[in-house]
Amino acid sequence: MKSPPAGVKLVMEAICVLRGIKPDRIPDPAGTGKMIEDYWGPSKKLLGDMKFLDGLKNYDKDNIPAKAMKEIRQKYTSNPEFDPEKIKSASTAAEGLCRWVRAMDSYDHVAKIVAPKKEALTHAESDLAEALAALKVKQDSLKEVQDKLAELEKKLAQAQKEKE
Repeated sequence: MKSPPAGVKLVMEAICVLRGIKPDRIPDPAGTGKMIEDYWGPSKKLLGDMKFLDGLKNYDKDNIPAKAMKEIRQKYTSNPEFDPEKIKSASTAAEGLCRWVRAMDSYDHVAKIVAPKKEALTHAESDLAEALAALKVKQDSLKEVQDKLAELEKKLAQAQKEKE
C-alpha cells in the first residue's frame, strides 16, 4: 500500500511508538524542504513481519516505557481521529490494532494504580508471615510453661495426698 488512509497511518504510528520503532526521516512531501518523521516505511516492514501478531500478543505490557505512554496519550489516544469506529471505515484490521493500542493505554493506566497496592500487599503478607512465626514461637513457649505448670500441680496434689 503506497499511500494508506490517514487512520491506518495513525494506528501504525502508535504501534511503532509502543514497540520502540524509530521513524524514517524523509523530505516533507509538501515541499517545504524540511525533514519530517515518517512511520509508514517502518510500519510496512512491521506489517511484513511474520511474527507481527505474536509480537502484539506477547507484548511486555507490564514494562511499557513511560516516554512511549506519554507520547501515546498526547498524540494518539487524545486524538478524536484515533477512534476504533472511525478507523473501521478505513480498515477493519486497523480497527483491531487501534483497540489494542487503546487497551495498552488502559492497562498501563490501571497498572500504575495497582502496582503500589500490589507492593503494599506483598509487604503486608511478609509482615503477616513474620507475625505468624513469632506467634508460633510464643505459643510453643506457652505450651511448655503450661505443661510444666500441669506437672507441678500434679506433683503438688500428689505431695498433699501423701501428707494426709
